[in-house]
Amino acid sequence: MRSIPRDWERHIVDPRNTGPPSPRPATRPVWVHLDQLFAQDPARHQAVVYGLRLTGRVRGILLGWKRGSTGEWLAVVNYEIHYADGRPETTIWSEQLVPSAAVSPRDDNKPLG
Repeated sequence: MRSIPRDWERHIVDPRNTGPPSPRPATRPVWVHLDQLFAQDPARHQAVVYGLRLTGRVRGILLGWKRGSTGEWLAVVNYEIHYADGRPETTIWSEQLVPSAAVSPRDDNKPLG
């Protein structure tokens, strides 16, 4: 069984809470690695200039962790995706489940969008 990465906090500890710890860490900036999230099929490759760029890494905000039924950890993340045509605005995807291997800590603290 895989565990969440060592450098992630798994729980917020509240001394007043006598029940089980919350599976929700404080929000923190992360990178979302889109290449690990979206598989690319070279046989179906077709350039769509106005489409979403689903490669590389993008800024995200980690909201918490969920556990899959087979034991895997899933990050709950808000993240931005850019358009392939280079337009300045981004789309923000909220409360998305992302495999733990597809997120990593980010230190720049820049906001999304």
